[in-house]
Order: sequence, then C-alpha cells, then structure tokens
Amino acid sequence: MNRVRARGGMVLGALVSGALTLGTLGEAPAANASCISAFGIGNGGGCTSNLTSFAIAIGTNATANAGNGFFSGAISLGTNAATATTFSFLSFAVANGEQARASTLPGLLNIAWQQGPGSSAAIGALNFAIGMMMSGTGPQSTGVAGLGNIALQIGPGTMTNIGSLNLTLASAVGGDGTKATSAGGFGNLALNIGDAGTAWTQGFFSSTTNFLGDSIVKAQGILTAAGNVLGNGNTVSSWGPFPNTTLSLAFNFFGDDNVVTAGWGPFAIAGAISQNLKTITRSLPGIDINGVIAGGAAAVGSSKKVATPAASSSSTEDATATTPTTGSKKATSSRGIGQKRPGTSSPSGGNGKKVAKSARSGSSGKAQAN
Repeated sequence: MNRVRARGGMVLGALVSGALTLGTLGEAPAANASCISAFGIGNGGGCTSNLTSFAIAIGTNATANAGNGFFSGAISLGTNAATATTFSFLSFAVANGEQARASTLPGLLNIAWQQGPGSSAAIGALNFAIGMMMSGTGPQSTGVAGLGNIALQIGPGTMTNIGSLNLTLASAVGGDGTKATSAGGFGNLALNIGDAGTAWTQGFFSSTTNFLGDSIVKAQGILTAAGNVLGNGNTVSSWGPFPNTTLSLAFNFFGDDNVVTAGWGPFAIAGAISQNLKTITRSLPGIDINGVIAGGAAAVGSSKKVATPAASSSSTEDATATTPTTGSKKATSSRGIGQKRPGTSSPSGGNGKKVAKSARSGSSGKAQAN
C-alpha cells in the first residue's frame, strides 16, 4: 500500500509537470516582429489582451497572450519567445530570450519567469516559477503547483514543485538536462547543485541536498533528511513506509557508489564518509556510520555481551585473590596449633607433678603404716 502511494505521488508529479509544460506551448496568435496590446486594445500581430490585462511581444515570432487573464500581464522578449496567462488573476508571465516560454495557469498571484531557452509554469496561488538558462545545451523545465511554493532553477534540468510552502533550488553550469529536482508535500526543501543528479523530497518538513555529485538523493516522511556531498553513483535515502518515517537522516560525504539508507526511525541515522562501494542501512533508532553502530537495541545488546565476559573475568580475579587469603588463614591456624601444642604439654606436665605428689604421699603413708 505504501509503495502504491509513493508511486502514485510520483505519477501525479509527472502528470502535473507535463501539464505545466504543455501549458506554455498552447496556441498563440499569429506573430509579427513586435506588438503591444493593453486592455483589449491593439490585439493582433501576436499580442492578445482583455479589458483588465496587457500583452507585450518584442522579437521575431514572439507572442504574448493575456486574453484569458484577469488583471494579469504577459511579456515576451526574444525570438520565438512565448507567454500566456490562462484564467489567472493578478498573475504575470515573462519570457526573455530565444525560445523562452512562460505561463501562468489558473490561479492567483502567480509569477512565471523564464530566462533563456526553456519553460516555466505556475498554477495555484502565491507561487514563483523561475527558470534561468545561462549555459549548457540540455533542456530545462520548471513547474510549480499549489500554494506558496518557490522554484528556482539555473541551468539544464527538470524541476517540479507540488504542494505548499515548498522550496526547490537547482544550479548548474552545464549538463545534458537529465538532472531532476522535485519536492512534494508541505514545507519541504530540495537542493540540487551541480550538472547532474537527483534530489527528490516528499512529505512534511523534509529535505534533500545533492551537492556536486551525480547521485540519487531521496527523503520521504516527516522531518527526514538525506544528503550527498562530492560523491558520484550513490543512492542516499531516508526512506520507509510513508508517512511513518520520522526524524531519520542519511548522508554520504566524499565517496562513490555507496548505498546509504535510513529507515523508519525515529532518530535513525546512516552515513558514509570517505567510503566506496559500501551498503549502510539503519532502520531503527541509532547511528550507523561507516559500519560502526552506536545507540539503539543492537548496541545495547553488544555492550551486554561485552560486559558479561568482563564481569566473569573480574569474578575470576576476585576468586583468585580470595584463595591466597584463605591459604594464609590456614597457615596461620596451623601455626597456631603448633604453638599451642607446647602450651598443652605444660598442663600435662602439671598433671605429672600432681601424680608425683600423690605418689610421694602414698609412699609416705606406707612408711607411716610400717
């Protein structure tokens, strides 16, 4: 059931991302070199507005469509640049540069801004979708859906931000566009710095960080976190049955081709530092870093095992120490007996004197009788 939920969330994210991307590719009026339309005046030549909106397009085949926006604006600057506001209130779409596309879909107070080739789109309320293609040749797309989300992507890649109060940040100077950054849920963070890799966050107040590495970093649950720093080919995840994973942490620093997993928790910590080709897993409360375990039931059990031989050895030492003491007591008692034997002879000597006296008295009695 949990796997189904996780897959369902991923599928929903893919569908929303696709919808956001398609939203920027809708039909636009026939374009001329440049045009301006405001408050329903000057429609045509690639610009469309209504009584409450405005549209500006400057550049060959540039188009701007604010005909379905209310108190909204669409601005396109550059060759083949395109913008659209569709059933949006107080929202703005800006596309600057060749092949730049930006769109605000149904919502309120949204901003979609695309700088350079690529697409940005926002749906919902109080969302910011900003894509900046400064370098690189791969594709770029940035999509936001929900309430109060911020998505900022620099360089090639795919970014999806769904939910409320989520923050997704990505930066690259190159790459082929396969980099992915995603956040879904409430109050989550996904940070992806570098030309490749995946940062994927789902849940509540959770975060992922992938810094200068071609690795997969995932966090799912409540107050979970996962991070990769300067490592390639790693899979780092704070992952368990959603939403049961709580307060878990998984990290990889300066290592390649590791699998690091922190599970249910709470307070399950798994980490790899300067390791390669390692598998480190911690599901229950406790710490496992580089295979060294601290805390939790396993550590308590091992400490008990270590304490038992120590206690037996100490008891053996006590027994050994007690044995000479007993021997000394025996020796003392034997010496006491030896000393008492001459003492006991003196009373026997006294008895001999008494016998001698009785013998004398007897002999004297006999003499008197004679």
